[in-house]
Amino acid sequence: MIRSLLATSLVTAACATAGPRYGTIALKSGANAAARPVSYSVGKGTIASPNLEARVDQGCVRGTMSGTPIQFCQDPSNPTHWVGSSGDFTAVPAADGHTVHVDGYFMVTPGRQYSMTQTIRLGDGPQWDELRKNPELLAIAMTAADLGAANIPH
Repeated sequence: MIRSLLATSLVTAACATAGPRYGTIALKSGANAAARPVSYSVGKGTIASPNLEARVDQGCVRGTMSGTPIQFCQDPSNPTHWVGSSGDFTAVPAADGHTVHVDGYFMVTPGRQYSMTQTIRLGDGPQWDELRKNPELLAIAMTAADLGAANIPH
């Protein structure tokens, strides 16, 4: 009985601190048209899948991609520019709100870069509205989907 109460308390506490969840999205890789779409769970300032966990935290994006640490921080002089030990990119939402233009690179391993350059189409719903607010998370998720579809170790 005590064990059951403790487990219920831990689950309740974890849910209370996780923040709102807005739903899921499916991203189809541009790197491999035959690859299956990857599903991501979107929350307030977060995006996650079995191979990606990324969150916006005090002007930086931190997390892991297939166990590799992710670290990008926002350029104070350009809010669409993100730079850090994981690479350098811009994520610029289009004026019409339907796409995000990404340009830059992700450091796969020291000295090995993967291009993040692409245009990503946005969908409708609260999960997509959250990614409109945080297009850097969408850019990182699409990069994770592309790396997985192309079988590039990361």
